Amino acid sequence: MPAALGGVRRRVVLAAATLLALSAASGTASASSGAPAPAAVDDVAVCTAQIDNPHFSNGAGSVIFKARMSCTTNGNVPSVNLRVRGVLGYVPGGSPGHPAQGPPGTAATSDQTQTVPTNGQQVTYYTPVPDDPKKITASGTYVGSVTFQIVAPAVGTVGREQGNYVYVQR
Repeated sequence: MPAALGGVRRRVVLAAATLLALSAASGTASASSGAPAPAAVDDVAVCTAQIDNPHFSNGAGSVIFKARMSCTTNGNVPSVNLRVRGVLGYVPGGSPGHPAQGPPGTAATSDQTQTVPTNGQQVTYYTPVPDDPKKITASGTYVGSVTFQIVAPAVGTVGREQGNYVYVQR
């Protein structure tokens, strides 16, 4: 989605797998330990983060942002468990079309792990999480950022992504 339409899309490669051994009987992948079996393949998952601009959500009753995560693989990994930690940053001030700049303070956080299929399908992560009792309602400049890591079937590297600074008015 173009930034003008409310999002930033960047590709972040997460080295998501160690060697995965293929089971001859089932054709499924499972993490191997120690030396790889002779029939091992090196499966890697690649995850992409798209950060939507923060906005006031009437349904949530709060300023929120969404991180839309998608993953693909070049091997036999049908899905990964992806941990995403979100931070909704706040900078006082700004006006419509002229967001304030500077280092943001933390308005809300989230920490969620979801199963993401590796067929490119998007899975949405929210900050703050939908059931968070804390509601963010102040007008001002907001920015969303996420830190994400594949945590299964093997631990991957850490990716980071930040969206745009935008002025939000309730």
